[in-house]
Amino acid sequence: MQEHAHNTPGTSTYYYPVVGRKSTGAVFDRLPITDMQKNDPYQFSLFILSYSAVQGVRDPTLAFPIPAIELPAASYFQIAGIHGKPYHEYAGDRKPPLEREADYSENSPKDTLPTPSRFGGYCNHGSVTFPTWHRPYVMLIEQAVGNTADRIAANIEKQYPSEVGKWVPEAKKLRFPYWDWADPATNPKGLPAVLYEDTVEILLPGGKSATVQNPISYYTYQGGIPSDFADVYTAS
Repeated sequence: MQEHAHNTPGTSTYYYPVVGRKSTGAVFDRLPITDMQKNDPYQFSLFILSYSAVQGVRDPTLAFPIPAIELPAASYFQIAGIHGKPYHEYAGDRKPPLEREADYSENSPKDTLPTPSRFGGYCNHGSVTFPTWHRPYVMLIEQAVGNTADRIAANIEKQYPSEVGKWVPEAKKLRFPYWDWADPATNPKGLPAVLYEDTVEILLPGGKSATVQNPISYYTYQGGIPSDFADVYTAS
């Protein structure tokens, strides 16, 4: 992939501004994940498929094409890395080559002193600005997943004429779901199965269903575990 000198719209293959879900026709709610799974099967299926896609996972048994991510910055690895490790520069807002330097260096006093290191990724943990920082961060993953869902839905309707009007409108409505840990139902029911089971059932064209890898439950590193992820052992 060619790298350009200036990180401005139209001149960089890395430029990925956070704009949220634009051009969807209206404002739609973020739904509880359990409600989406139960009441909105099209949205839920598109969410699972698109969340898997940004993680670099594609089920080979599916009969319709799953598109690649738009840009490196739209990948799960890059977006999740903003929150903490690996301590690398985010691909969506790179410095020009002449100005580039690592955001973190184990040999740099600015990152290693005082002890412990002051750097913990881009996230404003332990700061009053955390809520305002976190809002665009959620918009970013929602944007990556939603834009991918739009393309998956278009592929489905193109390949299956009888499905026209079923998937594309639901993709427009799709927003990143949530789980409310403070809901009173959490105490008796515990963690919903969709958050920890390794596989999940989704809807397919023609009213069929399939069991696929659950991208909410775990993430498989593409290309191996980053070098700055170390095993931590504690005495028992």
